[in-house]
Amino acid sequence: MELQQLETALDLEVNQPLNARFLNVIVNLNPLLGEDELLLLSYYKKVRATWSPSAIKNLQKATGLKLTSKLNRCRFAIEAAKLQLQFMQSEEGESNYSRIREDNQTITSFSVEAFEVEKELQVAKEQIKLLESQLKEKESQLESQSEQLKQSENFSVLLLTNRLLAPGLPLNGTEESPAMRILGSPKTLTELSANYRELIKREHPDVSPFDQDEAINRFSYLRSLYRITREHWQVLKPTAIITVSELEKRMEAPVPFSPESFWAA
Repeated sequence: MELQQLETALDLEVNQPLNARFLNVIVNLNPLLGEDELLLLSYYKKVRATWSPSAIKNLQKATGLKLTSKLNRCRFAIEAAKLQLQFMQSEEGESNYSRIREDNQTITSFSVEAFEVEKELQVAKEQIKLLESQLKEKESQLESQSEQLKQSENFSVLLLTNRLLAPGLPLNGTEESPAMRILGSPKTLTELSANYRELIKREHPDVSPFDQDEAINRFSYLRSLYRITREHWQVLKPTAIITVSELEKRMEAPVPFSPESFWAA
């Protein structure tokens, strides 16, 4: 009997609202039954005729239903009836049903605004991440420049100190040998280390003015020469006691590169 009444109600004017009893019947229909399917499709047509396009789109998005099949349209009709019941029950009952269109439009407008705010918030978060990344990169560059400046200052102080302070033990002349001149003619182990730090910055293949192969060979030779000199510093240092023949041997020892090319202005 209720189904007959519902079918009659659906045949009335399109804009005439259904009461809560009829809507409850629709909610409990089975879309897989043929008779129920006809009624649900009739109610679906009523929804399409009375609801605003934005309200229909909003509910479709919420349910995830594609309205290309009869079954999905029936399910959509059930969800629409549930939504209408919620509005009728949350307000003042059936007398407020006439405001459903206005409420749907308000909900749709609010949803759009919320989506836009969320989108703007996401863009702002991405911009903040980008700025944080750029800030870290700048801080890293500043730290690197600060370290380079510190090393340069230390090297300058060592050179200045070495020139101004009174000399220590007498030198044996080894500092003027070709190999030692490549290392900046160091007179102390501290000066050797400072000269080497300065040289590897100049001679690194990435910044060297020489072609790639020569730059790599010069850099490799410089590292080997420093390692050997440091390991045998007690014997090679310019203040160690050596014989004349040993000094001549060191002075005549060949080197693969011109010492002046490492310290050219």
